[in-house]
Amino acid sequence: MPKRKEIILARVFFSDSPESKVRPAIVLSNEKYHSTGFLLVSAITTACDEYCVPISEKDSDCQLDKHSGARFDGIIKLHEKQTIRTIGRVSAEFRESLVKKIVSTVAK
Repeated sequence: MPKRKEIILARVFFSDSPESKVRPAIVLSNEKYHSTGFLLVSAITTACDEYCVPISEKDSDCQLDKHSGARFDGIIKLHEKQTIRTIGRVSAEFRESLVKKIVSTVAK
């Protein structure tokens, strides 16, 4: 089971399609939550907009597209069987800034 701050590849289902796509995502939830068989993740995208935190080379230890960012407007709940593998990890500082954006979005 992936751990918090890890970047994973996972099969993600989108509302506009019945088929899944393999996408990178950042694990936000902790091991206690993972004991339910699920994870909470933030999708990584190259289609960044105002609801995306850009990921720089210093923010992760794996190779991502230079225009990548983490979405903070749609946290995804995944079953552990949807995860494929871990490909890296984000820094504690990046995760903290992402969580602050999530909280500020829902708190306003």
